[in-house]
Amino acid sequence: MNTRDQFGNYLLLKKLSEDALGESFRAGRIGKQGLERVVLLRVFNGQGLDGDRLGQRMQARAAIQQALKSPNLGQGVDLGQVRGVPYVAYDYVSGRSLSQLVEQAGRKHSPIPLDHALLMAERIALGLAVAYEMRLGDERLLHGFVVPQLVLVSNEGELRLLGFEASTGLRESAGHPLIKEAVGRYLAPELAAGQAPTKADDVYSLGAILFELLTAQKVPGFVPGGLGGAVDQAVIASDGGNLHPDLANLLKRSLVPREQRIADAVLWHKTLAKLMFDGQYNPTTFNLAFFMHNLFREEIERETQELESEKTTQIPVQQVAAAAAAPRAAAAAPSPIRDAPGPVREDTSVLRDKYGIGETAKGGNRNLILAAAGGGVAVLALVGYLVFGRGGAAPAPAPAASVPVPVETEEAPAQPAGPTPEEIQAQIERVVQEKLKSSSAAYEQQMKDLQKQLEDARKAQEARAAATAPPPRPLPAADPLETEAVAARPVATPAPLPVTTATPTPEPTQVAAAVPTAAPTPAPTPATSAATSGVRPGDLVEPGPGVVAPKLSRQPQLRYPPLAHRMKKEATVVVRVLVDENGRVIDAQGTGAKAGFGLDEAALDYARSCTYTPATKGGVKVRMWTSLQVAFTLGKD
Repeated sequence: MNTRDQFGNYLLLKKLSEDALGESFRAGRIGKQGLERVVLLRVFNGQGLDGDRLGQRMQARAAIQQALKSPNLGQGVDLGQVRGVPYVAYDYVSGRSLSQLVEQAGRKHSPIPLDHALLMAERIALGLAVAYEMRLGDERLLHGFVVPQLVLVSNEGELRLLGFEASTGLRESAGHPLIKEAVGRYLAPELAAGQAPTKADDVYSLGAILFELLTAQKVPGFVPGGLGGAVDQAVIASDGGNLHPDLANLLKRSLVPREQRIADAVLWHKTLAKLMFDGQYNPTTFNLAFFMHNLFREEIERETQELESEKTTQIPVQQVAAAAAAPRAAAAAPSPIRDAPGPVREDTSVLRDKYGIGETAKGGNRNLILAAAGGGVAVLALVGYLVFGRGGAAPAPAPAASVPVPVETEEAPAQPAGPTPEEIQAQIERVVQEKLKSSSAAYEQQMKDLQKQLEDARKAQEARAAATAPPPRPLPAADPLETEAVAARPVATPAPLPVTTATPTPEPTQVAAAVPTAAPTPAPTPATSAATSGVRPGDLVEPGPGVVAPKLSRQPQLRYPPLAHRMKKEATVVVRVLVDENGRVIDAQGTGAKAGFGLDEAALDYARSCTYTPATKGGVKVRMWTSLQVAFTLGKD
């Protein structure tokens, strides 16, 4: 299908993706006044699908749309068929499917970081767990067709699972060669064998998706004993390391025959959430949002321009008239399916206590598409009111394509002449300009808010580190930048880092700051002591009189990440380290732009294993921040 075509009551504004299941569009629902609502339209027109049968299965589950309310589930607003092609309309959220994210990460040689992979899998599981608390008749609500093509990752780092309405019908088409080739590896082998779905089938899908996110490799074909061997040989794509034993065990218990598998998505989510907490991982939607913007920077900028253009989209009068005449699903004759008892929704507010699920709905972050929809509706509504609303004198369209206009009766007095076409045009232009300005301002404000959140998070982290020193003191605004450099091959002689004056753009996990190089400080005299200097052992100090910065005394072996080595990637990573009064590194943080390919993580591991001669002030051993350059260089063959 082409954009700007009409599909039932929807105008196709932009084609977003195409896969084996069909096509996805940004579309506008056409009403009497023009575009009423902008939606994500999922059209199931894949070659391997039986449209009529799938449409029937979707109608049987139509009531699900009113029951599924969760930030991690697609908010369905409509479903139906147009010329035998079934579709589902969801509340529009700007983003990409998980399959698109994985493909783009591969094209740009930017493996998905471990934290992001865990966060995305956890959010998909959370959506399944929330849905499982509802009942369709006497059975709990299952999905049974969890594939990356039906997972939406928003530009703000949120995830939404789609397809509950269509999953039953999609499973019936899973045996078609085209569908099996595209998504069969994500489905439980029992479903492929024609067995009835169970609550453990979604667990297999979760394991297959997490395996791919971590390794950048699709899960291999299923074997009777499970995929434990593949898990043992798996390598994390982002850093080249092996899977943590607990994480590997979770995958092994997911990718096994049904009777050995984790019981359901609720237990799987609880297990992963505990693993993330115990492993001290720090995944956030904020960092995932930055990752999305880095991967799809050009696409997001282009979409912003398209949304501004769509605010003034003119809907042909014929389409408006046809949409107004078409019966709405809500106004149609009662359907025995829709009138049947719908899914029973349990009180999901107890999920947090019952299963340890931390579900947080983030409001107010709907992306600029809402402003775009509001702008389009405002313009069209203004035109409709001024031109047609009260029988004004504006020129009427041709009779063959006219929209019904209120007719004055003998009892109704004639209304005064309406505004002139020039006045109407001026009002339209004024409304459009106001909307464009407000959307741009909203975007700029949103980015400023995100930057402030990042700065606040960094300050909070530094405050926690400072609290470990007796007595607690806030971290200095500017840290010393006396650095050493080490290389993978060969090891370089420690050298000071040049003064940095520019501040790079903040990356997802750190904020780079301009910090002056520490000035040479004369050694304290022997008479100086804690009593005379006012400093106690373990205090956190800044550079100044009587302060001697920490010196690198022992360097561990630097591990070159296998992925970076294979890609012949060289880089120098700067790490800020907090050295305690015993010369140990108690905190390490990356600074500046990320090098990727596992180099940042390897540099942090190296820095944490270094040993220093502790800093002193007045002869007293203290804590102090310093910086370390870790140079990854390949030997010249």
